[in-house]
Amino acid sequence: MLRVAVMGRSIRPRPSGVGRHAANLVSGLADILPTGSLNVFLTRDAPRLSSAKVREIRAPFPTPNEYARAFWEQTLVPAQSVALGVDVYHSPNYILPAALSRPSVVTIHDLTFLQAALHRLTSHLYLSALTALAIHRARAIIAVSAWTRDAIVSRYPEVADRIEVIYQGLDPDFRRPSPDELERFRDRLGWLGPYVLFVGTLEPRKNVARLIAAYERAVEAAGLPHHLVLIGARGWKTEEIDHAVSHSPLRQRIHRIGYVSEEELPLWYAAADLFVYPSLLEGFGLPPLEAMASGTPVITSNCSALPEVVGDAAVTVSPDDTSALSSAIVRVLLDPLFADSLRQAGLRRAQLFTWSEAARRHVALYERITSGGLR
Repeated sequence: MLRVAVMGRSIRPRPSGVGRHAANLVSGLADILPTGSLNVFLTRDAPRLSSAKVREIRAPFPTPNEYARAFWEQTLVPAQSVALGVDVYHSPNYILPAALSRPSVVTIHDLTFLQAALHRLTSHLYLSALTALAIHRARAIIAVSAWTRDAIVSRYPEVADRIEVIYQGLDPDFRRPSPDELERFRDRLGWLGPYVLFVGTLEPRKNVARLIAAYERAVEAAGLPHHLVLIGARGWKTEEIDHAVSHSPLRQRIHRIGYVSEEELPLWYAAADLFVYPSLLEGFGLPPLEAMASGTPVITSNCSALPEVVGDAAVTVSPDDTSALSSAIVRVLLDPLFADSLRQAGLRRAQLFTWSEAARRHVALYERITSGGLR
């Protein structure tokens, strides 16, 4: 029986995109692997996993930040992996224990941490060092997109033959709201009116300040009645976003909602007239995929992994071009036939990304590792 250990330190209350990736991976693996073969390392405050087939191994001390979690992973997890008799250890979150003696897999979502301007300095330094170590020690490296694979190869060409691209899927519980659910939600938002939506952590690479500028231009050019809704936790280096909102002539129509639960998020997507995601760098890009699955037209960037995800089912523009972004917003909101074509194309496109397929490919990779197919 293949015994797998997954590091689930990013599976926490109010998870980020990487945390949701890890949780869905565990759920997908649990559907495939036999009972007792999947072990998941979790922090003390992590929610209980939904599958009884999974063995949960909790951190023995509090891990309130990423550095405490990394300390736990580096010091205790290697010996625990040996004691559990695991055949493969998989970290879906960039780093591996330096002392790990079991065959290992690491998932790399992107290399944006290498850019100090986009990250906290401490995160930039420790991720740069530990991810490089993981990339060189891992038996296999999973890239979440071809763009991420190419970025890894460009930086670390010596590991090219150990990289496999495995796309993530939509959350299996993510579903398009029914018309009745949507009507009740819109009644709750009676104060809001029609809106353009952004979803993502508020941080520099999400390019939110430029989105605000493009939104202002679009409203001025076309007299749009729309509000702008920003959903997502407050991240780091948000001064530019704060300034853009506070100095906007439309600041009364710009709403920072904060973090929204996974249960309520599909309603926000489906009720929006348009979803805009002008991120500067994305290793995959889950929010545009979720918006497409909600039947909402999407505008996103024409760079990094985003064109890979949306294909021809969304409008793509340069994230540096405020004018092009504004023009795209006006076009979608004023052309109902074009907007409807994007809705239909997006729904079809979103069906291509499933966690059942992603989990199947992960298991196949683990089996190749244990059978000597990758060294």
